[in-house]
Amino acid sequence: MSLGGLWLLTQGITQGGLPILLLQGVAAAAIGRVFGLSLLWVPVQVLLPLAVVYNSSVPSWVYPAALVFCLLIYWNSASEQVPLYLTNRRTWKALSDMVEASKAQSFVDLGSGIGGVVTYLAGAHPALKAIGLETAPLVFLASRVRVMLARRANAQVIYKSIWDEDLSAHDIVYCFLSPVPMPRMFAKAKAEMRPGTLFISNSFAVPGEEPTRVIDVADGRKTKLYVYTM
Repeated sequence: MSLGGLWLLTQGITQGGLPILLLQGVAAAAIGRVFGLSLLWVPVQVLLPLAVVYNSSVPSWVYPAALVFCLLIYWNSASEQVPLYLTNRRTWKALSDMVEASKAQSFVDLGSGIGGVVTYLAGAHPALKAIGLETAPLVFLASRVRVMLARRANAQVIYKSIWDEDLSAHDIVYCFLSPVPMPRMFAKAKAEMRPGTLFISNSFAVPGEEPTRVIDVADGRKTKLYVYTM
């Protein structure tokens, strides 16, 4: 498209006013959800077209406030190179099946996000001790509220680094991290976990290690769970 055509398109969108801009934002948010983007990004995508067009009307404090807000959510992205990935409901069910099959008594989610896995497993398996570890401040607070509202006595979310947890205390260790920390995390798992316990990684295989099995979740994201028996 030529610069003139792009300018005319921009003018048309601007003249269309608020409904067109909101429609753009909703469309962007819907596309993001289809490709697995976190729900936390939905308000950002909806409001971004408005912020661009009405930039001169936005108070100056809004942008640093938005930066701080994002930092409190994506606290670990820079230091640990671990984005905020949220486990979907079909994967919850696959994890639940493994808890049942292995007769696990303790489950830990390393980087538990907003607590979906922990809350679901605690409800599905009353005898299971389900623990989540999270250090992103706003995400941690959201997960604590979620667990409190769910009233699961066997569910707990702790503000704690995944590197400080003693993995020997758990029958199943689950993580949805990124390729970067996987070698180090698996080395920690091999050093600490008991024989016969399970280390499960969502989407990211451990380099150079053959998984015991790979589970295809058959969801929209084509999620794979890499299961390693210690």
